[in-house]
Amino acid sequence: MIFFEIGFSNNNIIGAHSHNDYKNEYPLEAAFKHKFKSIEVDIFLLKNKLYVGHSWFELKKPKTIEKMYLDPLWKIYKENNKSVYSDNSVYLLVDIKTNALKTYKVLENILKKYKPMLTHVTSDSVFEEAVTIILSGNRPPIDYFDDYEYRNVFIDGRLGDIGEGISYKIMPLISSDWEQTFNWDGTGVFPSAQYDILSELVKSVHLEKKEIRFWASPDNQNTWGTLLLADVDLINTDNIEQFKKFITLKNSEKDIINE
Repeated sequence: MIFFEIGFSNNNIIGAHSHNDYKNEYPLEAAFKHKFKSIEVDIFLLKNKLYVGHSWFELKKPKTIEKMYLDPLWKIYKENNKSVYSDNSVYLLVDIKTNALKTYKVLENILKKYKPMLTHVTSDSVFEEAVTIILSGNRPPIDYFDDYEYRNVFIDGRLGDIGEGISYKIMPLISSDWEQTFNWDGTGVFPSAQYDILSELVKSVHLEKKEIRFWASPDNQNTWGTLLLADVDLINTDNIEQFKKFITLKNSEKDIINE
């Protein structure tokens, strides 16, 4: 892992999600450099360690969640006045690929070392810190945490969780498979009927004080612009550099209009 320069403004955090971030040439570094709000890491439990990869065949000993993500973030936190993105928290979306509870119990123990930098809930109050851990994939059931007086992980929800009275204090994010709801492939104009569905979903999630993300959405500028227009909070991408150029251009166009 290359430890990179730190210490920048919090004013330009990008509402983007680095999908399968560990597959990038520079895991964590590229997303951090371009101020992505959310970064995804897939983990497997193997011999009481949490290895990073998309499948069992990709697992390699040095690639643990500590070495690839938690240790570098901890270093940034300590050297950047106890922050990562100044006044903003970065989401580390931990996609559990193995048994939910067994994997979480190992993760829970690992996270003790990094406790000061983690967003947590105590006495039903959320205390935002530099890094927010959100569990996705094989997630522990929400009621598993009912007796926790202190909790430093959150749950990634699904569309079926909307309207179920689940607090943003345990489920701050709703994620869904794009193809579950939409059949648009990112070419041409997004059908108006489907855009209306998207807008209603976004509104429903925002009413619950949560954010929304779609995985497997078409990864191109046409789709990014559509999701941006619909106020989707975290735009899913595997193309960090291209997305950064896109959003920079959009911001420049906005500045020109506002002059």
